[in-house]
Amino acid sequence: MTHTRPFLTNRRGFLSALLATGAAPLLPGCFSPKAYRSNGKVRLAAIGCGAQAWYDLKELAKNEDLCEVVALCDTDIEAPHTLEALKRFPTLPRFRDFRMMFDKMADQIDAVLVGTPDHSHFCAAMHAIKLGKHVYVEKPLAHSFLECQLLMEAEEEYGVVCQMGNQGHSGDNYYQYRDYYEQGVIKDVTKVVSHMNMQRRWHKWGGKTTSYPKAEKLPKTLDWNAWLSAAPYHDFSKDLAYGEWRCWFDYGNGCMGDWGAHILDTIHRFTLQGDLPTEVKISNCTGHNPFVFPIQDTLTMTFPAKGRHGDVTLEWWEGLNNQPKAPEGFRFDSNEGLFPANNANDGLIDPKLKPGKEIYQADGTIWQGLSHASTLKRVGSKEKLPAYEKAHNSHWRNFLLACRGEEEAKSPFRVTAPLSQIFCLGVIAQRLNRGFRFDPDRRVVVGDDEANLLLQGPAPRKGWEEYYAKG
Repeated sequence: MTHTRPFLTNRRGFLSALLATGAAPLLPGCFSPKAYRSNGKVRLAAIGCGAQAWYDLKELAKNEDLCEVVALCDTDIEAPHTLEALKRFPTLPRFRDFRMMFDKMADQIDAVLVGTPDHSHFCAAMHAIKLGKHVYVEKPLAHSFLECQLLMEAEEEYGVVCQMGNQGHSGDNYYQYRDYYEQGVIKDVTKVVSHMNMQRRWHKWGGKTTSYPKAEKLPKTLDWNAWLSAAPYHDFSKDLAYGEWRCWFDYGNGCMGDWGAHILDTIHRFTLQGDLPTEVKISNCTGHNPFVFPIQDTLTMTFPAKGRHGDVTLEWWEGLNNQPKAPEGFRFDSNEGLFPANNANDGLIDPKLKPGKEIYQADGTIWQGLSHASTLKRVGSKEKLPAYEKAHNSHWRNFLLACRGEEEAKSPFRVTAPLSQIFCLGVIAQRLNRGFRFDPDRRVVVGDDEANLLLQGPAPRKGWEEYYAKG
């Protein structure tokens, strides 16, 4: 790979680069006529093959007419969480470091699934893109505002198909929101109240974390250097890995990064037209500390009138005891099985207020919607809703068809990078426990040097710098 721009290790360089970067156009989808095929199938390598990545891999692999899995890579391969994948694909080459996989097999791979912790999405995806590979990346897109920006630019530069894994964006809710927006049924939105009030992994520490966990014996199956990727070094601990990474500012994007892509995707794409906020505020914050996310807080973001939308306020509520007041007439439909109590994979407990949002219009109409592919209904109204186009292919099949040049990807980076950047701004407010003003045109925080450094994220560890160089 050749690079023409060094990694921006100082604030001045970072801000100068953002000032020079024009906003990427918000297009309805990502389409690439270039497809790499083996017997008509997309040759797919999995970077991450346990937990959520295993779920994604199964969904992709079930499309046997489109997909051929050719390699498995996981930094902890042969650990218990990867055994199902190894049993399903016993003869495939196995790797712990995606760089080695590409060194040995780049010419045998057309596309990759990146299903790793938040902090390691960027390097794996950028490596693949610069080799001309299509990429399916789990949400949130990346760990920092800058990483999202660079991936969006790379998608355009290299012309590959890119898809973020907010699978509900290929569901009925996508078509309903799109059609209602285009028909003027959803219009003049003034406020969006969103919430995810389930228990999170870091709640067990009660907001009293005072240090990183003590070093523990490294499992023989785990390549800790590859797991860390470009992120700051800390000694291995089971309280940093195995899903616990989501708790820590250095490795995860917290509750909003985890669930925002399932709750706010259509609102951001259509009503807000991909805009970034001009102000971020934080309130109701409990358990603030410099290591892990608060146990509760409310984020409020301001989107001033622009294009087709007027002034819009977006609220994000998280924490078991930090719940917004529901509007009159609010009620739940059954979502049995979607959020089971005591979910072993994520420590979730189903509360009275389920993950979702309420959308307030200037005419008094209020829309209520749950997470993922759940459709909207009018609060307090039994009036029949207009018809809308129903969902077609799954998010995974849509990606594979896009790789073959037969569909447009539903969640390309030009759409999902700005959405993920909103989550990154929210994380900065949570980390600092203060709000700030933001300039969307220049992509800088106004008058706050510390917040601007957090836009960039930490300098990459030695050996990982090249991924942040453009070209």
